[in-house]
Amino acid sequence: MRLATLHLETARYGDVYRTERLARLRQQMIRHIKRTDASAQKVEQALASLAEANAPMDRLARHR
Repeated sequence: MRLATLHLETARYGDVYRTERLARLRQQMIRHIKRTDASAQKVEQALASLAEANAPMDRLARHR
């Protein structure tokens, strides 16, 4: 949401600008956190799959 103003200082540093900027930054942070969580879940799943795939090999190696 942008409001037109002729006073450049108010447009750039006024309360409306700061409120809008804070809202945009908050939304960006939420998106980044969600992306990071999704990536972390994928890594955890990949590690679990790797551990599961290596488990039979570990058991075979111990018997030799």
